[in-house]
Amino acid sequence: MRAPDQLSGSFIVCLLRSWEGSEMLFRSTAKNTFRDYVQGTWGTFNTPAGKVEYIMTKARLGKDSPEPERVLTQHLSPVREVMDANALDFNQLLQRDLDDHRVATSLIPYLLKNRATGPAFFPPIMAVLLPFEDGSPSRFPAFDEPEVVDDQELSWKQVQAGDAFAVRRVIDANGEYHPVNLAQLRWNEHASRLVVLDGQHRAMALLAIDRTMSGRWRGSKGEKFRDFYEKQVQRYLSDEAISSDNVDLLSNVEVPVTVCWFPDRVGDTGHAHEAARKLFVDVNKEAKAPSESRIILLSDAELVNVLTRSMLSALRRPDNDELIPLYAVEYDNPDINTTRPARWSVMTNIHLLKEAVNRCVFGPPKYLTDVTKKISGREKKPDRDAFMRQQLEVSKLFKAEIQDEGFPYRREAIGNEYFPLGKVDILSDRFSETWGIAILTLLSKVTPYAAHARALRRMEAGWSGVEIYASLARDALFGGVGVYWTLKDSYEHYADESRNKPGANRGKPDSDVLRAWEVIEEKESAFEILRAEEYLGSTAEEKREASKAAYLVLNTHACQLGMVMTMGSLWELRKKEFKGKWKLDELSEFAQSLARGWNAFFLNNAGKGKARDRRLTFSKTVSDPINQIPKLETARAVYFRYFWLQALATPESWEQVAERFNGRDGFNRMLSDARGMYLSFCVEERVKALKTSRPGQTDSQRRKAAEELATKTLRKALTNWFFVSEAEASDLLSADALASAAHEATTDSDDNGDSIDDGEDEDTRPLSYEELLDEE
Repeated sequence: MRAPDQLSGSFIVCLLRSWEGSEMLFRSTAKNTFRDYVQGTWGTFNTPAGKVEYIMTKARLGKDSPEPERVLTQHLSPVREVMDANALDFNQLLQRDLDDHRVATSLIPYLLKNRATGPAFFPPIMAVLLPFEDGSPSRFPAFDEPEVVDDQELSWKQVQAGDAFAVRRVIDANGEYHPVNLAQLRWNEHASRLVVLDGQHRAMALLAIDRTMSGRWRGSKGEKFRDFYEKQVQRYLSDEAISSDNVDLLSNVEVPVTVCWFPDRVGDTGHAHEAARKLFVDVNKEAKAPSESRIILLSDAELVNVLTRSMLSALRRPDNDELIPLYAVEYDNPDINTTRPARWSVMTNIHLLKEAVNRCVFGPPKYLTDVTKKISGREKKPDRDAFMRQQLEVSKLFKAEIQDEGFPYRREAIGNEYFPLGKVDILSDRFSETWGIAILTLLSKVTPYAAHARALRRMEAGWSGVEIYASLARDALFGGVGVYWTLKDSYEHYADESRNKPGANRGKPDSDVLRAWEVIEEKESAFEILRAEEYLGSTAEEKREASKAAYLVLNTHACQLGMVMTMGSLWELRKKEFKGKWKLDELSEFAQSLARGWNAFFLNNAGKGKARDRRLTFSKTVSDPINQIPKLETARAVYFRYFWLQALATPESWEQVAERFNGRDGFNRMLSDARGMYLSFCVEERVKALKTSRPGQTDSQRRKAAEELATKTLRKALTNWFFVSEAEASDLLSADALASAAHEATTDSDDNGDSIDDGEDEDTRPLSYEELLDEE
């Protein structure tokens, strides 16, 4: 055979034809130590994730054979089949959840149904080779020195990363890469896996068809999802007259695949999984946007997302018995719901956690230091970043200048969008041991949330049934990411078909899918009974209804963020009162004190005779409720902050937090300001209502009536729910207090506390929060 640089055009044509169809030309020799390989056209490109090399190839269906294109189909792995979801760190999430319902009802029919226009076509799937050890993310060994390998009468230049993977490209007689640009990527599956980075639904369609035809579902990592696919695939194969004796028809089903790897992410300092996350965000930013939940789980572009993920990772640790279980947090919702979690089993979600980080760590500080400010308007990034540096004491974590992967970072410029990614663990750890654990403490130990978590744990521990449908339902509530939404979509789809298309149920999936969703619906009432028992100490029907009504408020973003912002505001008060004598490391103990204080309020006279049950204080269905907020939007958290402050003002509660402050004067001023703001809000809501019910009155008449009604309602709430005497309530809600509230409302409505003069003189602008602290 002539040297590679002298290859004739006809030989290159034969070579390319062999590349597409023949296994002989590239068959491994005894010298090869890698079981698995792909071959195709080599290329490279640069991304924010770093340098990427790739091979363009294809995966196809058909008879089993050792041909790379057939083997590749079996090696394309969704993340859920590569890593144990329960052991997966949130910083290792690479992609969106799989929508099995969509794959089974849309993509598989598209691939298998004959069309006059020819074979089905999919855009390329992108898969990336990543390192794993015992199913957990690891790192690739460093590359050995390049070497020339002669194999099948061709010369290749090869680099090898231990026994994990090797890359080889065809070279000519001069040792230069041949213009044909043929390449192979070889790997061992015990150390490396091909994880689908983009196009996982297309890949799952191929896998489902292949596993059904070959009987490979049983024993595979995806066996639990078999019921979504097997009967669907069998039905379509039957419809298209494709049987086990005629599978050659499937060889026409081919899907292009781009197999990528990161040549610079090897060795001890290589972070291939981190690069894969960046690449995922980059390739998807122009496509259909991932859900907000998925962006938080994936993106490293904003520090607030990284810090939010650290709380989820903390809940995944095996030693988190003191905190809420991870399955009490909704983090996989494909839609955005900014008011409350969508699933009945959870008590909070990832959006609330992010908002807690946002307000307590980034602020801006005015929302914590001034409890009369509404959350609205634009926020200045420099002030937010400066506040974060103070809240995490960044000056104690880094030197003035930081080197990270060859780039310098100024410590005093670190912010939400500008931070050394290689040092982010330092920031994340500092957050976790201070604000992170403090936020999780409140959500875990304050009475209503602790009761919800106990009920969930009881339900999980008492779960019975080993049937597939019971296992799917259990996984949807306590384990698998995205399973809940897939079951929901499947059930609704086939329920609609049965109502609207008689006889359409011929294509209904295995009944285990439908039964699994029915189990989930049945478990909701069982959970409400458990939660009522844990929270109110009774399973009587009236208690169940009272508990349910209470949690309709307690599990909203407004209520939970209000609690967290109360901690943030009181921490600012503590810093002000003790100047430089406070320590950030005390924040966890501070949160514990607040939790004990609120628990003393909620549990006062709990269940004793006809006394008011203060566990229902925030409910809107009790008599004389303090909660007069019509829409429980996230921004209404500032009014719930007043409720939480008022609860701490009760004698038993204050005893638990008194030592954290320098007397009570500062707290009382904050409480009074918050009360005035809430009273003003109630007055304005009454004015709106009276415009409809009393159209004949003047504006001044309606406002006077609104003030009287709002004051009377708040007075009753204080005396009935917060241990405030009639005389004290009248004093707190005097004409002077009402006038102060009205003044605050007018001031706040004029500029919302957020007016920005983009052309302001830098020399005359007010000092930032960071500068004020530095001056102190």
